[in-house]
Amino acid sequence: MEPWPDEPAVGAVFSPTTYWASREWMDLPAEVCTEVPARVEAVVTEGRTEWVAHLGDGFTTMMGDGSMVGDVMLHGCLVWDRYLWIDFWARPRGSLRLLDRAGFLVQRQKWTATRHPGAFSVTYEGGLEYHQRGSTPEGFGVRWEASVVEIAPSGG
Repeated sequence: MEPWPDEPAVGAVFSPTTYWASREWMDLPAEVCTEVPARVEAVVTEGRTEWVAHLGDGFTTMMGDGSMVGDVMLHGCLVWDRYLWIDFWARPRGSLRLLDRAGFLVQRQKWTATRHPGAFSVTYEGGLEYHQRGSTPEGFGVRWEASVVEIAPSGG
């Protein structure tokens, strides 16, 4: 998942900074979740312990905590966070290939008028829902772009 629907183009190989989001942690709909075998290890960077998941072919992603260490099965999805460096000091490695920009995670939005004519404050309520492109229901706002990716082995 990613919040900005710009680059890369479908088919492109890119090296995003990602973290793993479990279905429970982000209340994710089943349509964007998968199961991935991984090896999770603790790494110390400048005295700070962080957890890195190795997903294969040199691709790593950050984990929120050390609740799962060793050889594990992850349930959830990758989240591309262009500002990951704010929360994590270790750097994920590897590349992904963008296969499809499949749809969106949307959430019911509530518009509240402000004291400035024509300006509104938008708040979101309820759970996230997955919708394919072109099918966002009335009264909902896009929160995340949902893309399909595959790990691009090192060198290609």
